[in-house]
Amino acid sequence: MGGGQKRGFALVNARSGAVVAERITLANRWWSRLRGLIGRRRLDPGEALVLTPCSAIHTLGMRFAIDALFLDRDWVIRRAVTSVKPWRIGPVCPGSVYVVELPVGTIQRFGLEAGVTLRLVPRSDG
Repeated sequence: MGGGQKRGFALVNARSGAVVAERITLANRWWSRLRGLIGRRRLDPGEALVLTPCSAIHTLGMRFAIDALFLDRDWVIRRAVTSVKPWRIGPVCPGSVYVVELPVGTIQRFGLEAGVTLRLVPRSDG
């Protein structure tokens, strides 16, 4: 997958089949990972930013809080962090390969926690 919007993919809980996000943006280059969500006013429900490779994030320059999931190479959640406030350095999760940034409340809404496997799948409408 290249960098940028991935309209044809959704992030799905492999166990329950619940669609966690249906609008995925991939940040897989140095600049896109560094910039992340800076400059955005919000992250809407159903949106997600997937950073890779990534094991640490910052919210410096951001205007809003986010939920963050740290995943291993098999897309298994290693750490779930709720409501990371703007202007913070971290959190960090050594060994993570992906970080998924989501709107606040997504982790709680979908019961996401360490050990849950996610999948990036083609959307049926996409």
